[in-house]
Amino acid sequence: MNLKVSLNQDLICISPAVSLCKHCGSKNNQNKNGFCCLGCKTVYNLLNSSGLGNYYTLRAKTAEAEFIKPIESVAHNYQYLDDPEFKKKYSNPSATKMDFYLEGIHCAACLWLIEKLPTLCSEVLTSNLDVGRSVVHITIKQGGFFAPVAKTLAELGYNPHAIEHDTQAHLLQVKENRSWLIRIGVAGACAGNVMLMSVPLYSGLTGKLGIAFQWLSLLLFLPIVFYCATPFYRAAWASLYSKTISIDQPIVLAIVLGTLASIAHLISGSDLVYFDSLAALVFLLLSSRYILRRIQQNTFHSSHMLHFLSPSLAKLIDLKTGATKEVNVSVLKRGDYIKVNPSEVLPADGIVRFGTSSINAALLTGESVPKSVCAGEIVFSGTVNEDGVIDIEVTELGANTRLGKILKQIESGSLKKAEISTFADKVARWFLLAVFLAALIVFLSSSSFSEGFSRALALIIVTCPCALALATPLAMSVALGRAAKSGILIKGADVLEKISQAKNIILDKTGTLTEGNFEVLGFYQNKQIDNLKEIIYALEAQSKHPFAKAITSFLKPQIKNTLPEIFNYKETIGLGVSGSILNQQFEIRPLRSAYHSAVAISCNQEQVCEIYLGDVIRKETIRSIKKVKRFKLNPFILSGDNKGAVENIAWQLKIPFSQTEACADPETKKLFIENHPQSIMVGDGANDALALSTAFVGIAVHGSMEVSLRAADVYLTNPGLTPVVHLLELARDTRNTIYRNFAFSLFYNFIGGIAAATGHVTPLFAAILMPLSAFTVFGSSMIGARK
Repeated sequence: MNLKVSLNQDLICISPAVSLCKHCGSKNNQNKNGFCCLGCKTVYNLLNSSGLGNYYTLRAKTAEAEFIKPIESVAHNYQYLDDPEFKKKYSNPSATKMDFYLEGIHCAACLWLIEKLPTLCSEVLTSNLDVGRSVVHITIKQGGFFAPVAKTLAELGYNPHAIEHDTQAHLLQVKENRSWLIRIGVAGACAGNVMLMSVPLYSGLTGKLGIAFQWLSLLLFLPIVFYCATPFYRAAWASLYSKTISIDQPIVLAIVLGTLASIAHLISGSDLVYFDSLAALVFLLLSSRYILRRIQQNTFHSSHMLHFLSPSLAKLIDLKTGATKEVNVSVLKRGDYIKVNPSEVLPADGIVRFGTSSINAALLTGESVPKSVCAGEIVFSGTVNEDGVIDIEVTELGANTRLGKILKQIESGSLKKAEISTFADKVARWFLLAVFLAALIVFLSSSSFSEGFSRALALIIVTCPCALALATPLAMSVALGRAAKSGILIKGADVLEKISQAKNIILDKTGTLTEGNFEVLGFYQNKQIDNLKEIIYALEAQSKHPFAKAITSFLKPQIKNTLPEIFNYKETIGLGVSGSILNQQFEIRPLRSAYHSAVAISCNQEQVCEIYLGDVIRKETIRSIKKVKRFKLNPFILSGDNKGAVENIAWQLKIPFSQTEACADPETKKLFIENHPQSIMVGDGANDALALSTAFVGIAVHGSMEVSLRAADVYLTNPGLTPVVHLLELARDTRNTIYRNFAFSLFYNFIGGIAAATGHVTPLFAAILMPLSAFTVFGSSMIGARK
């Protein structure tokens, strides 16, 4: 294999030339027939043999294959999914439907493949994926089983998590959404027909036929005024009851007064009716509000997020016999003893009662180096057991665990953020107050009741806040669509505006500024020993420590000779490995280093080699930091890693050490965010979830744990800071579009209001002019999107 070698004083850096895996696109150091692992090879052959090879063609057009995770071997058989007690909580009454959250959903190719699931699994009748929420709705045959379905999803690389629904709340949400859609459908059908009736009237149709068309327009308008517009009536009444001003009040006033005036004119024989404009107003407002409503419903609760980070199964120990049995975590209780094997995630908080191991707590602390634990020490749900087998006494479960409490705080933080008053709300409040006062003054100052009513009605109609209401949603909707096409998923319609108001940008180190995986940065040998690389490889190959995995991955392509036999092998948690090889005692121990993690290799207690490990800074990071500063954002680094590693990255990025924070756990990160208001937080780990939800704007980058996506306002499907720069540019363009839309809306309403107040615009002409402002705002938003 070709090797690239670079010299830096006495430090020798070696990196093998690599190819890419045919399935996942990840680095393929081992070059096993074009695949990085057996899992990827199996899935590749499965898709092609099932006639689903088009997945790769579609994926190439919609996503970067380089960033898809390699396929991991499936360890569970998912039999618990078909347990009757489990189905009562997670399935429908007929036990044929279940929803799963899927890890790894990233593009349209995933949508295509998941919805082809009936082709791959005979149990499945239908498979519908909600890409925005990464939730698949599975329907199986009557009497079928969910276990093979989940196993198939896992084999494809989409790790499934069954979602427990609040059945009553879910049904209520479905019912409300259906009610909104029915209202929109009725309003659209009636408005279209009313407009058809109005065309002949505007063309000069009079006489009995003209009167008949007017009465037909009223008949078609009645379902709109008495059924479709009821959400506006309720909202306006609620605002009046709470003694506040809302945008629904002038809408209701225009509908009611416009309807009464039209009916009065119709009875008196006048042609001043405008049912068509009022019908269009109701239809457009219902449609825009439903879209925003659906966006808001794509948020998960903390109880859902907990399923994504803690395992569904646990090995319960029978204290009488010592035997273990696999149970669902939901049946555990305090005081139970559970067994956790190496590489397994802890399902609960507890106290280690037997065994020693090292725990990877990156989920909670962000610290990349595992921590040694032994009997009597406290461990937490969601962390990973790296090495030995340990028995744990359960102390807390579910929402009461440390992880559960953090997720609960995330949920509370999302509710607080929803109450933030935006620029649109402030403008609308003053605008509505001005409209009410102006209409009252015009009515009272007119020479007659009919003239005052006509002018006040024309004023309310021409200044109807349709354009003002659509100014922000339209610009945001267009921007959200543009962002999604670029791989930027934005949860809230107000996020882009908040980004443009931010003053600081706080960056997590691992996975955001760096690659996120341990690599060998340097290999320094200070004494010649034959076959030293083979000796090091043989020792580290038996360890599951992240350092050992990085070192063996680095050395494997360089191994030329047979591995030596090891005698008296010993691994001490936190201290390294040792063994006797060729009558010499070798040890690999952690080495103190100011800026990198390191290990020292000694032979007969004499140090013969040093290996430096760490994260490699992403190629685009330095360039992106320069662009971030152009947006007048002050950059900070906030990381759970050690101080030396953090300051090393800060030095390379020319960020002052005073703007860094190291060794930060989730609670410390939250406090740091609170002390730096109006900050954007960019994170790449579930340990950042609390900080992401606390920040003014939270951005989870590609590769982060799934909970970060649910805690953050924005998820970037591509790694690094380049998408963050694109997001900042998009926020700036969207802000300018919103300001332009508002400026036009206010100018239009100001001129139209003056014309109506002075009698130059009749209610009929006002009804014709009213939709023009909405169309203009729409055109402005589209122009902004193209820019």
